[in-house]
Amino acid sequence: MRVRSGGCVGRIKTRQTNEDCIAIDPNGSFFILAAGMGSNESGALASRSTCETIVRTLVPKREQIDALASDARPDARKMLMAALRDALHQAEREIFKLAGSNRSLKGLASTCDLVYLANGTAYIAHVGDSRVYLLRGDTGRQLTLDHNMYEYLRAQGKREDEIAYNPYRERIVRALGMSGNADIDTLQFDLRQGDRIVICSSGLHRYLQNATHLAQLYRSVEPQRAAEFLTNFAYEHNGEACISNICIEISDPGMRHSSIETDSKITALEQICFFRDLSYQEMLQVMPITFERTFEPGKVIIREGDEGDELFILVEGACEVTNSGVKLAKLEAGSSFGELSLVDRQPRSATVTALMPCRVLIIRAADFEKLTISGSLAVKLLWNVVHELSERLRRSSDTIRTQGVQLLELSDTLEHLRHKSF
Repeated sequence: MRVRSGGCVGRIKTRQTNEDCIAIDPNGSFFILAAGMGSNESGALASRSTCETIVRTLVPKREQIDALASDARPDARKMLMAALRDALHQAEREIFKLAGSNRSLKGLASTCDLVYLANGTAYIAHVGDSRVYLLRGDTGRQLTLDHNMYEYLRAQGKREDEIAYNPYRERIVRALGMSGNADIDTLQFDLRQGDRIVICSSGLHRYLQNATHLAQLYRSVEPQRAAEFLTNFAYEHNGEACISNICIEISDPGMRHSSIETDSKITALEQICFFRDLSYQEMLQVMPITFERTFEPGKVIIREGDEGDELFILVEGACEVTNSGVKLAKLEAGSSFGELSLVDRQPRSATVTALMPCRVLIIRAADFEKLTISGSLAVKLLWNVVHELSERLRRSSDTIRTQGVQLLELSDTLEHLRHKSF
């Protein structure tokens, strides 16, 4: 995997100190942007401590993390994401130590975005309101979700006009140092040659119309020049906030484990009831718990009576569904089976066998449960689960009611025939 990168921490019109800090790995694997919170000096101390602590934590583990990235097994990916989260939590512990050593540093905190690149895939650990963008050609996408009051209120179902006049809408609700155990978003996406990644603080992204606007500003210049141009763009628009960014260009993504691209996975997941109505950023948070498996013709994917703890989405190929040897259905690409196994883990009610070479996307129940522990994503997932179960219960009730009516009608008919026979 070959990348080029550049970064810039810009000057500020109204402050002496920029409270942002960046760290760029010379090997092109790790990229860190931290934005401090507090006064000039304390904010700068928090962001610098965050970057330094993450570097100290990750560098000794570089070989171990690279090995995990090279391992196609899903548990290896979980361990990789855990290592990234642990690095941020270690930075948070250092922030608390600093705040505890000096009463004037009370309230010390920092946002943080950590991007790790390996094997054609980007892995992200994110907390706060700095952002990570993916740019492809003249278009772009915002990959991370801001942890501020605006997004919190949106997750609560508030209307845009209600949020627009809220004086606290830009207040950060999650950051390193705010709670003692920051809830870190982890996400991943697959890379293509020519992709550009921009990590930036709010001092830049507040002046962007959208991700496509950023792609148009970036253009095709080399990363260091792009980073400097974007910093100057923000400074000229106002320059009163702290401005920093890192620009990364993927010259060669290398070979990735996944043969199904991120957007194709998201399209497949959108058809599943439990993942309905999730935003693109929320779908990226689901990506780390998905993995692929291939099945040759005649191979049994799930067997009737076996305990179920996995959801399957058929991406390529076709399968046959049987019960007690009786053919029930044929599944084509785009079909899914085993949804309820994510919540009840009951024995399989049928056998599913590959009719031709099949590629499936799999989510395990234990991994799904971890997504439902906390945060706005958990609320949406749990609501979707409740909604789907209630719909199935309603359909079952309607079926029972219909069958009850039919039995009563049959009973009346039999009673009528009995009397008629006499």
